[in-house]
Amino acid sequence: MNVRKYQVILQAAQPIAHHSETLGNHQMLMRRKVRQPDGRFVEVPYVTGDTMRHGLREAAAYASLDAAGILDRANLSAGALNLLFAGGSITGSSGPSVSITGHRAMVDAFPPLAILGGCAGNRTIPGRLDVGNADLICAETAHLLPAWVVEIAGGHVCELDGDCCVRADGLAGHRAHVEEHQRVRMDPMLNPGKRHLLTDEARTAVEGRMLSHEEASAAGDVQGKADSKSSMMPRTFEGIVAGSLFFWQCSVTTHSGLDVDTWHVMLGAFLANCKVGGKRGVGFGELRPVAGGTRGFDWRRPAESAEALNPFELPAPEGADRVGALFRRHMAERANRFREFLDKVVA
Repeated sequence: MNVRKYQVILQAAQPIAHHSETLGNHQMLMRRKVRQPDGRFVEVPYVTGDTMRHGLREAAAYASLDAAGILDRANLSAGALNLLFAGGSITGSSGPSVSITGHRAMVDAFPPLAILGGCAGNRTIPGRLDVGNADLICAETAHLLPAWVVEIAGGHVCELDGDCCVRADGLAGHRAHVEEHQRVRMDPMLNPGKRHLLTDEARTAVEGRMLSHEEASAAGDVQGKADSKSSMMPRTFEGIVAGSLFFWQCSVTTHSGLDVDTWHVMLGAFLANCKVGGKRGVGFGELRPVAGGTRGFDWRRPAESAEALNPFELPAPEGADRVGALFRRHMAERANRFREFLDKVVA
């Protein structure tokens, strides 16, 4: 058994719009409380671990379908789609749970299931992956981050009696990373050229409503204005500015070379096209890895472990010429079995 911890610095290549709630027409960023060294509590924007884990699951699903040769012609059931992209669910059916042999067959046909976990065949399959939040690197989080992360982000690290002391000097506060955006959804009915596309009946109704709005406005009739107002809607939302840095870490337990290669395919596919939060279709959400490290633990016995800090790499498993080769070969050889599993799975 081998446990690896992966630590990554991600940069916002685009502004990030990861929201928690809407107040009126204003959307607020997701925030969490962080205790400061002086005892104060500050709410700092972040990207949830659930969002990061979901990105890994989607990457694993697409990679598996592609490796099995069925991505372009997949004909998935609702249960298969739910399992691949949402982890499945316990259906509550009266049938028996999947046996140990059945469980082995499932994870053999779909290796990411052993790492991510999920619910299939009325059985909960525990995962072996712990995913953390992507925390904004700023003055208020510096004391919780590894020293090398703070140094890369522009902060300062000093040594006191051999122990590292992380200081926030050189890092901006969390408020500097937040900006407010304003958008307006225009009403096409206000454009005379577009109104000509309407039927005569529809255009008469629209222009009558607009005339009523103007008359109510001139007369100070608030209710009349409300009843005849246009659908143009201004709105505002918070975003984390492009260029901001995030610290993200996760740890995975692997039992074989296939586990390692499957995990590296998932991680590589996710980081190659990492999108989080909302408004992705209008220039928001892209994160890009800029630095990282792995911390590997080889456990020979439960009470003994050896720890080594290595450069962040994705090594190819033994017997494979490149990362992903073992995983793709495994999925190609079991393509029919994978299809049969997806056809029959209840999730």
